Amino acid sequence: MKKIIPFLFAGLFLLSSCGDKKIDSPSNEQSETQEVTQEIPTDRIRDIETIEDFEYEIIDNSATITKYTGTSTAVEVPAEIEGVPVTKIGFYAFEAQYDIETVQLPETIELICQGAFMDCASMKSINLPESLTAIERGAFVSCTSLESLVIPSAVESIAMEAFTACESMTSLTINSPNLEYTEWGLEELPNITIYADENSDIYKWATEKGLAVSVL
Repeated sequence: MKKIIPFLFAGLFLLSSCGDKKIDSPSNEQSETQEVTQEIPTDRIRDIETIEDFEYEIIDNSATITKYTGTSTAVEVPAEIEGVPVTKIGFYAFEAQYDIETVQLPETIELICQGAFMDCASMKSINLPESLTAIERGAFVSCTSLESLVIPSAVESIAMEAFTACESMTSLTINSPNLEYTEWGLEELPNITIYADENSDIYKWATEKGLAVSVL
């Protein structure tokens, strides 16, 4: 069953090349668990192209995957399209792809955008490449079959609700010692063990919260 997690934002904002979706707070007449999305204008005309199982956009000599259109249970994201590197998984690009079980990301991905893998309920595993520097809000919300993740050392930020409702996750390895915890949703995962440097903020946070934690 698909789980919908509302994201609450203050006001409108323009989005970057990750995509053009936004999420508003529910009105008084809407259910508290209803997700509200709409398209808003950007300061440019988008040029979405298609290749095999993906829609994509090229900006400033790098490609963003904007949508997965295939049916495979094992997805391999290309490292290059039209001779330029694929550097971003865009807003909601894989949202509600219930049949996907594994995802292989190339060593060119730098950013996983908001809600990129939201509701991929059958996805058991995904690699996070060493090139990755940021994971945006709700990137893995309700990936209820995801069992483990390894956060590369180059990751500088992970936004709120990144792992909310990842109820099967039992292992999260943090190789980036300078990350700060900003309500990723880990406190809602009772079976998780966090592996981190004992001098890191994440290790100290997990210890204070009484979560299972182990030294890398």
